Amino acid sequence: MQIKGLHKNIYKLYRYSSEQENLETHRKKYEKPVRLWKKLKSEGVSDKLCQEATKIARSTYYRYRARLKALEKGILPPSKKPKNLRKSQWGEAEKQLVLRLRRENPTYGKAKISVILKRDQGVSLSESTVGRILKHWMEKGLIQKSLSAPRQRRRRRFNGYAQPLIYGMKAQKPGQMVQVDHMSIFKNSYPGKHFQAWDPTSRFIHAELYSNATSRSARKFLHSLIDATPFNIESIQVDGGSEFMAEFEEACAEINIKLFVLPPKRPQWNGGVERGNRIFREEFYARRDLLADSLGDLRFHLKKALKKYNSYRPHFSLKGLTPMQYIQDSFLKAA
Repeated sequence: MQIKGLHKNIYKLYRYSSEQENLETHRKKYEKPVRLWKKLKSEGVSDKLCQEATKIARSTYYRYRARLKALEKGILPPSKKPKNLRKSQWGEAEKQLVLRLRRENPTYGKAKISVILKRDQGVSLSESTVGRILKHWMEKGLIQKSLSAPRQRRRRRFNGYAQPLIYGMKAQKPGQMVQVDHMSIFKNSYPGKHFQAWDPTSRFIHAELYSNATSRSARKFLHSLIDATPFNIESIQVDGGSEFMAEFEEACAEINIKLFVLPPKRPQWNGGVERGNRIFREEFYARRDLLADSLGDLRFHLKKALKKYNSYRPHFSLKGLTPMQYIQDSFLKAA
C-alpha cells in the first residue's frame, strides 16, 4: 500500500493554523496604536496630540479600528498585490538564445550576454531582462551560477557569549585585550597552523603549532596560553574566523574570560598580533638553518624562539626592555 498524501483533516488543520497565525500578526500591528489612541481620548487628549503620541494619522486610526473589528470575525485585511501584473516581454526564442550563449560561455553575466545578443543576433534585450531569463534557467537547473560571481558572506555563528569589539577599547594592564590570531606556515615540506597571542601592554607573545585551524585547536591553544603567561588573562580579542567559534567560545565562557570579536574588514584592530606574526615569519620560519624534520621538531624550536623573543629581544616601545623584564617591573611597582 502506497500513501501518496496525508489525510484531508491534516491539510484543513494546517490551513486553519496558518490563518490564525496571520490573524495574530495583523492584530499585533493594529492593536497597540488603537489601544493607545482610545486611552488618550478617554483622558481628554486632543486628536493632534494623539497623532503625535501614536505616530499615526486620525484617518489611519479609524482604518486600523475597522480592521481590528474585521479580524475579530476572522477576516484578513485585503491583499496589497496589484491586480494587473506585468507580463514577460520575452518569448521562447529569446530564452533559448540566452541559454545557448550561457552554456557556451559559463562565466558570462547578463551584461555581456545582452551586448552579444544585440551585436551578433540583432536581438535587443536589456540587462535586467537577460538577468530574469538566466534566473529562470537556474531555477530549472539547466545552468549553474558562474564561478566568478560574488559569493554571499558566511554568517558568523558565535553562540552569544562573544561581544562585538568597540573601537577605542584599550588594555590598561597585562592580560587585558590579548590579541589572538593564526597564520598558515609551510616549512621544510611540513604545513602547519601557527596560533599566536600578543599582549598589547607587555608585548608578551605565546605561540603554538597545530596541524589544522579548528575550534578544537584554538581551545587547546587557549589552555596553553593560560599556562604560559605570567599574568592572568582577563579578556581576548579575535577576528570572526570559524576557528574562534564553537569550542573556543565555550572554553572562554567556562574559564570566565571575556571574548571580543572584531567587526568585518578591520584587521588593523588586531595590528599587534599581525605584527607578531610577521616577526616570527621573518625571524623564525624564514631561517635557513632551521632544519626541522617534523611538526614536533618545529614545535621544539618554536619554544626556544619564544623564549628568546620574550626574554632576550629588546623592544623600543618598552624603552629597551624585554617583555619579561617589563612584566617583572610591573609586578614590583604594583607590590
